[in-house]
Amino acid sequence: MLKILHTADIHLGAKFSGLGNKGVSQREQLRATFKNVVATAIDERVNIVLIVGDLFDANQQSQKNIDLVIEQFNLLNQNNIPVSLIPGTHDSLDSSAIYRKVDFEGKCPNLSIFTDENISYKEYPNLDLTVYGKPNLSNRSYISPLKGLKPATSSKFHIAMAHGSFYIPEKIAEDDHVFRLDEVKTSGMDYLALGHWHRVYRCSEKPPAWYSGPPEWIPDQRERGTVLLVSILDSSEVKIDPKMLGLRDYDEVEIDMSEIQDLAKLKARISEGANPNLVKKVTLKGLRDAEFIVNPEELAELREKFFHLNVVDRSHPKLGEVTENEERLIRNRFIKLMKGQIESEEGGERDIAENALQYGIALLDGKEVL
Repeated sequence: MLKILHTADIHLGAKFSGLGNKGVSQREQLRATFKNVVATAIDERVNIVLIVGDLFDANQQSQKNIDLVIEQFNLLNQNNIPVSLIPGTHDSLDSSAIYRKVDFEGKCPNLSIFTDENISYKEYPNLDLTVYGKPNLSNRSYISPLKGLKPATSSKFHIAMAHGSFYIPEKIAEDDHVFRLDEVKTSGMDYLALGHWHRVYRCSEKPPAWYSGPPEWIPDQRERGTVLLVSILDSSEVKIDPKMLGLRDYDEVEIDMSEIQDLAKLKARISEGANPNLVKKVTLKGLRDAEFIVNPEELAELREKFFHLNVVDRSHPKLGEVTENEERLIRNRFIKLMKGQIESEEGGERDIAENALQYGIALLDGKEVL
């Protein structure tokens, strides 16, 4: 059996400017989680670690992060665990690449960095394994990272690394290092380790092709960070075990302000699930009572319950008086129709019609309430 730890998109050195004074803390957490990734590889007795792009958030890095990577790779070396790495979109192999400025392979004898412009491979005879990959030469490209991929040796196991986007029609930009399902299917690989997407995602069952997502939370990530423990049996069966390692979690909710009558209820809704390692984004939407004005300062105390809390107010007050405007014929016609409907209804149906009038006017006035 071959056992792999697959990780990607670690983004050491990320700025986290959107976190304010918490940015420094999260940068340190990335470093701590990277150490946890290495410790997990050792504890799980994996045969090899694959880092599928964006180990660094940028090619300009502090000596502190460079020293950390060298230290941790050598810790893996002491445990006879090799590392295969490809440059991604943030740490691409351009003229300013950190992999050109720092001799990581010279300082870490267990490390192989793929630097050939085209697909190349590295053999690990003691594992009966060949690993394939190519670097990203820039942050955008129309060339598939799987172009030219096919088995090149007689090894029992063939693994490929690729940093780019799995093609989904009308959702993926053509210059985002795109690869397609037919390239995966015809690759001849036992497993394809993918990077670039910030979530765990399976692109193909046979052969298995998976994104690991980042091991620790970074912006645009919607779930806790993971690594993938991949076991390839002698029977060629592949088992995938996502292992959560990230400390921070993320939650994003919308609150319909038509259901909120006072500040106490709003605070209670925002506070649901609060914990000191949660990054939470709350969007206030819908139509609120005209007398209920949300003051951001009144919500400031809630920030202490979270690692980071961002409240975006996109709600609008209900109109106290619905009036017609001679210059807006469509709006006037809508008001007349809805007033007639309201007069013909009773009880709960009348309330629904009155709310529909308010929402319709808000939408006609260009407000985002739904």
